[in-house]
Amino acid sequence: MKKWLRIILLITCFVGLTSFLRTQAQEREASISTATLQDKTGGVVTEITSHQPQDLQLELAIEIPEGETVVTLDNEDNAKFKPGKITDLDPDKDITAEVDEEHQLLLNNEQEEVQNVKLTVPIKLADPLLIPTLLLKLKLGDTPVDVEGIHEIKVKAEDSDADDEAAEETVVEDKDKDTSTKKKDSQKTKQKKSQKTVTPNNDNNTTKKVAEKTTPKEDTTEDTKATEEVTKTSDAKKSSLTKTTLSTPTEDPATRLTGENIKVHQGQVQIGSWSEKMDIGGNLIGQEGVEVVDKTSEEDGKNVAGFYVGDNFRKFYYVSYQQKSNALSHAVALPGNPDLKNQEIVVYYPEVGAYTDSNQAEKPDKKMGAIVKISNMTYRDKGKTPKRLQEPFIDFSSNFYSGIVYNGIEELNIDITFTNEDGTRALEFPEFVSEEDHSAYFTFGSLNGNTDEQHEWAGTRLSLPAKLSEGSFVKAHADNKWYEGFGRGVVRDAEDWPGDWGDFLGAADYEKGAVSFPLTGVVQQYMLRSELGFTWQSFSTGSIVPLEPDKPTKTVHTNPVFDPKYNDLDGATINRDENDLNSFYYTVYQPTYSIPNESVTKPNKIILTDRLPNGASIDPEKPEDFVLYNTNGEQLVYEKVKNPEAEKPEIITFERGTLTVKGQNVRYELSSDEIGMLDFNGDPFAFQMRVTFSADFVGTFKNRARVEFNSGGKYIWKKETNKVVTRFHRGITLKKLGDLPWDPAQTEELEKVIFNVKSSGGKTTQVETDNNGELVLRKLNPKKTYTITEEVPKGYVSPQEFTLTYNKDSNRWEISGNSAQVVISGGQNSQVITVTNKVKRGGYQFKKIDGTTDKPLAGAEFIIRNKDGKYLTFDDSNKMTGVVDTHQEATRLTSTKDPIKVTGLPYGKYKLIEAKAPDGYVVGTTHKFTVSKKTQDKTELIKNDPYSLPVTGGRGIIWFISLGLILTLSALAIWRTHPRGG
Repeated sequence: MKKWLRIILLITCFVGLTSFLRTQAQEREASISTATLQDKTGGVVTEITSHQPQDLQLELAIEIPEGETVVTLDNEDNAKFKPGKITDLDPDKDITAEVDEEHQLLLNNEQEEVQNVKLTVPIKLADPLLIPTLLLKLKLGDTPVDVEGIHEIKVKAEDSDADDEAAEETVVEDKDKDTSTKKKDSQKTKQKKSQKTVTPNNDNNTTKKVAEKTTPKEDTTEDTKATEEVTKTSDAKKSSLTKTTLSTPTEDPATRLTGENIKVHQGQVQIGSWSEKMDIGGNLIGQEGVEVVDKTSEEDGKNVAGFYVGDNFRKFYYVSYQQKSNALSHAVALPGNPDLKNQEIVVYYPEVGAYTDSNQAEKPDKKMGAIVKISNMTYRDKGKTPKRLQEPFIDFSSNFYSGIVYNGIEELNIDITFTNEDGTRALEFPEFVSEEDHSAYFTFGSLNGNTDEQHEWAGTRLSLPAKLSEGSFVKAHADNKWYEGFGRGVVRDAEDWPGDWGDFLGAADYEKGAVSFPLTGVVQQYMLRSELGFTWQSFSTGSIVPLEPDKPTKTVHTNPVFDPKYNDLDGATINRDENDLNSFYYTVYQPTYSIPNESVTKPNKIILTDRLPNGASIDPEKPEDFVLYNTNGEQLVYEKVKNPEAEKPEIITFERGTLTVKGQNVRYELSSDEIGMLDFNGDPFAFQMRVTFSADFVGTFKNRARVEFNSGGKYIWKKETNKVVTRFHRGITLKKLGDLPWDPAQTEELEKVIFNVKSSGGKTTQVETDNNGELVLRKLNPKKTYTITEEVPKGYVSPQEFTLTYNKDSNRWEISGNSAQVVISGGQNSQVITVTNKVKRGGYQFKKIDGTTDKPLAGAEFIIRNKDGKYLTFDDSNKMTGVVDTHQEATRLTSTKDPIKVTGLPYGKYKLIEAKAPDGYVVGTTHKFTVSKKTQDKTELIKNDPYSLPVTGGRGIIWFISLGLILTLSALAIWRTHPRGG
């Protein structure tokens, strides 16, 4: 009995093992063995920081079967694969990989056997990561998989270390120490959150202070006193404020900051931002002799004055400030006290521009305020400025960009803290690492050299590297703190005034009198100096270098109208029998960036180059045929009347640019005057030229131009316009089309196709299609018949031949012959013959059969792939309709007892891939076949071998499993009944 039991058990095990192995073989798919998250150096990542900009990557070890494999991240809220091709694959393996726009990793194995590969896939993290840990999970197709090497990554908040600080910290740098080994600390000390400072007898006990950056040693006394002033009692603060007509402060600006800092990506001072109500405070306000005077420009700027003399500063709005009706400014008149070092003025501006805390935003989108502290002021020796006898003052415009005017003061410190809209939270800018990686700067412009010993200076107290333009008239001093202007600026519209650079916004070389400092941390610490003792100083965050322009656009139209939408001749076909047009206009619209919001400077050179199409021309002796339009749509004016009310008004002339025409090549370089006249405000300016041609011109005008912004070095950009096309024809246009190989429903224009045109009783003329697939049959004689034969391009069906005759009754040309692929359409004077070639196509026929009995098999599913790795789709009659990128989208051809026949396949090589075998059969191998003009003699037989036992998907496996269980249970029952084998 034991012998029989052993036999039964062996049979049962064999049945179960065979079924299991067959099932595993049938279900074998791609598998991932390991996946490791790395940084760009290849190091394994165990911790990341939220908002972290570094690039990460996932290293995969994966087993790939033949065909396409799709890998995705299971949760794309936190991370995604970055689109693009993967290039680190072994070329001998014949495997391609790329991440598509839907963040799917697509792997394609061209070989029939399974291959093991390693590859590295870039990953983009979401910003911000609002999670404590990051765990990347992978999916193969639609199935999540567990992979060795994937582990939880800790997500660390950026300011987590600041949270551990129990008290406010002030770091003082010893200026005598060698700072070369502490470059990072000298450039930026980590900013702490605003800390509560509790003081006795304080009504609210919530006074807060923003910790400043590392400060030079000589400024520590001032900083200590500033801290003491911030923590004074509320009564003391109230007494330090002065109520005035237009500025009525409700609190000391220095105590507004009650919330946590906001980490920002970019902040922008905007020229159009106005603070209609400003708070002015500080320990200097309220002292004897100090007076806050509020002024307005009045309606339409009636109360605006220039060079302040006497007590003009008390009455007038300064002429260099931004102008608008009823604009405001606030002058702080100072006493004659010679010691101002320990005194300060603090001003709060509710609106100075905008900021963004996201590095994904195209532009700043949240309103920005500012708190400005003026301290460490030093009076100017009156003996050095005899013409400046009025009392010392500092004048603040309600337009922050307009800056300040200070008189009778030689030097001062100016600290700027940018805030959110309500002024309760300070903005914290990124740490400065390098000029290439830093995008936030603060710019002081108009640093005039004037005469000797009357220069203007700007500086930083943070020892940060400044940015100067090429050929700058600003020089750095040895300590890299002070930057001195030594060039002479020339005001707008000045004639015969020698100078080094244009001292007005929009001048082509305005940047040569400016210096930019990085915005970093919370408190921006600067210094200003005027040896003259009277200076206007503007504030800007615009770049000191010109910016890359957006791409220009080109239009072609009949009238000289400034409107990018007016483009009535682009794509138009002009019938010369009806229209004797002999000129039109090309207009190129060049977008600008915003000055001073985005940059304070324009390109040094702006150049238009254009190659006119053959047959068109421009007369360089007619300047009226080439004009420039400003961004407001008005032509530039080259003469201006100065002082029109004078007895002999002065006429100011501006230089025109240089127009050069050589053959079909046109070049226009703007003059410095023209660049200065252009308004850079984000809108486009325009070049416009009138081109002429003969009234009987027949053909096609195609044109594109190029605009160059050139400031030398790396600041040279050349951008091409779009192409504009206008067609002129007389007679009949012949258009040549060919259907697309992989999209039979669509066509494309075929160029350089030759047609032979033979007239009755005449000679044969050859004509060829242009790059639009067109040609014009000119000077046709209505009394003759024309036979037209095509020299067919390679890959298309047999030649097209047809005849063309004129019907006098209908006054139309008519065709006869191979009209199935040749049609004529259009009106009497605009007839078009369209000749459409068909791609050479064929079919393929196959049948699925049992490998042992040769009987037909139903239920097998097939897909077809072309030599380009694309998968085919078919309609219900198995005619090809197109191609798709993935096998999931391909049409599945299901076998029946009858052969499968597919049609409409362009000549070429293909692969027939079995996607699913019939129940109980092994998946067949891939079959290669070729479609050509050679007819398929017989149906190709695709054989499948049956499994020795049914497998998953076949109903028979249930019975085998059941039989195995029955045999096993029977064996156990017999064993228990006859344990000794009886």
